[in-house]
Amino acid sequence: MNSYRRGLWAEYYAVAFLLCKGYWPRALRYKTKVGEVDLIVTRGNARVFVEVKYRKNAEDAAYAITPKSRLRIRRAAEQYLLEKTNESPRLDAVTRFDVVIVSNNFLIKHIKNAF
Repeated sequence: MNSYRRGLWAEYYAVAFLLCKGYWPRALRYKTKVGEVDLIVTRGNARVFVEVKYRKNAEDAAYAITPKSRLRIRRAAEQYLLEKTNESPRLDAVTRFDVVIVSNNFLIKHIKNAF
C-alpha cells in the first residue's frame, strides 16, 4: 500500500475512532489555498480541528507534526471558521487542535489540545 492510501486509511480509521468517542464529523480533508485540515469534528461545545498522522510507530508520527504543518492547519482552520459564519455563533464554543496518531497494528492515540 502506498503512503497516500495509508494516509487515507488512517483518516477513515480516525473518523471511526472519534465517532465511538462521541465526536461528530463536520468535514473530512478540508482544503484551502492556505492549508488543509484532515478532520473537523464537534463534540458538545467544542469544534476540533484534527491532524491525523500514520507512521510505523507513534513517536515518529508525533515528530512529523512540524511548526510549518501546524501553521498550515491553523490557517485552514481560520478559513473554515470565516466560511461558516452562517452557523449560529456560540459564546461558549471552544476551538481546539487535536492530533490522532495511527501506528502499525491498528494502534491509535488521541492527543487533545496538541498545539
